[in-house]
Amino acid sequence: MSSFGNSPGMHLQDLILDTKATATKEQKVECLKLLRIVVKNLADPLKSQDPKYRQLRLSNEKVRAKLLPCPSAKEYMKAIGFAQVTDGDGAEYLRIEADKEVNVVNMQASLVELTNAVEMVDPNALSGGKKSPANSAPPSRSSSVGSFGGEEKKTPEGIIVRRSDSALSTSSASSSTGKMTEKQKARLLMEQKRKREQEEAKEARARTSAQIKADKYVRMNDPNWKSGQSAACVKSGTGISTFRDKYGEGEN
Repeated sequence: MSSFGNSPGMHLQDLILDTKATATKEQKVECLKLLRIVVKNLADPLKSQDPKYRQLRLSNEKVRAKLLPCPSAKEYMKAIGFAQVTDGDGAEYLRIEADKEVNVVNMQASLVELTNAVEMVDPNALSGGKKSPANSAPPSRSSSVGSFGGEEKKTPEGIIVRRSDSALSTSSASSSTGKMTEKQKARLLMEQKRKREQEEAKEARARTSAQIKADKYVRMNDPNWKSGQSAACVKSGTGISTFRDKYGEGEN
């Protein structure tokens, strides 16, 4: 929680750490739960196409009561694709326009981050007041690895990442009671953001590699393919002599 200036993760971190406004714990929880409902709907491939789930009316009293105490919440929604618009009747909305595609995978990742954020602020918020597993004594490393069938790795931020076949669970290395300090919460959010950016970079490299392979296949197999200058070459000149004329030969 999307290293880039308008990162959803940074706005979510601001909301939890309350760096932009003074909101009570209860206000933070209600705000995060509202964001979680919105993102949960957008994480559904069918609901994400329904205009009803792609907007939030700011003049609605319940929405205002939950959203406005935490200014970072509105910035978070803008960072995940919403835009603030005013309809002809003067009503203000946060809305994802019809011509804009919702990335369901990103929304599913954001849903996990929001769920973690709610539990950071109040471990009992999503359990109806029941004792949360986060408050119980954590299992030993050996038993948890054995039960999940995964492996653990400590990140530079001091976070233990446990990877299993079914899920990826993240916990603080220094949090033995289930309660986290504000700094630990921020570290966890930064780690989640870093991992998401790594996945995005990996996908981008895969797309580039696939394009290179496709281009090579065309060059090798298409009898109509002809060699030509790239756009960069055309822009800089008609040949290597242009470069030499402009910059000269290097001296040995």
